[in-house]
Amino acid sequence: MQNNNLSVWKDASIISIVGPDAENFLQGYTTSDMSRCTSENLTPTAITDIKGRVLASGWSTRRENGIELVIHESLKKNVEAFLKPYIQFSKSVLAESNKKVYHCETGMRLLDGIFVRLMETDQNAENSNEKNEAVSRSLIQNNFTFVQDRVSAQFLPQQLGLHKVNAVDFDKGCYLGQEIVARVQFRGSIKKEISQIKLSSGQHQVGDRLADGSILVQVSNSGIGLAVGKIENS
Repeated sequence: MQNNNLSVWKDASIISIVGPDAENFLQGYTTSDMSRCTSENLTPTAITDIKGRVLASGWSTRRENGIELVIHESLKKNVEAFLKPYIQFSKSVLAESNKKVYHCETGMRLLDGIFVRLMETDQNAENSNEKNEAVSRSLIQNNFTFVQDRVSAQFLPQQLGLHKVNAVDFDKGCYLGQEIVARVQFRGSIKKEISQIKLSSGQHQVGDRLADGSILVQVSNSGIGLAVGKIENS
């Protein structure tokens, strides 16, 4: 019998870091405090490069022998390739995972009213475009930029509004790009930010430059989206 309570979130993918040093390793590459990551919750986070630009955004959760990251599926190979040279110096590894991210009625809270589970492949799970679209709309309505490949490494966390959705911890220790991210935050020098927009349905894709010069960083099939543009009077 088909399990109508589970459906695949096709936009999401999992990166699994396992080993006794998984937390310490990721602490040096993520904007959130990995010591606060638990197995019951999803913690918003981002991975930044040396220039403080966001390579990927998403969530972290603790597993028995490591930490799992939920990022956009278009960035899985890129992020793994980015982490690979560094992880060889730690007591942890990038592990293969058969898990997928599923929408469900109960589980770990992604957003208000939106829950997911990270599980081994379930052949009975449905593939619901309607549920995927609902999550996409909810992310936009909550100003959560789920970075994908077309806008990776282009914007600072603050320009994407990630500091406002608890994905950036300014009290944690150093991580790659942290000095730039902190300088922007405490000197108030941000000149671009996200805003919600409404477009013609199906007419644009992430990465497009819009008529006002802003860059589309999130969009749903219905046309609502998030774009990064200059702050007025900046």
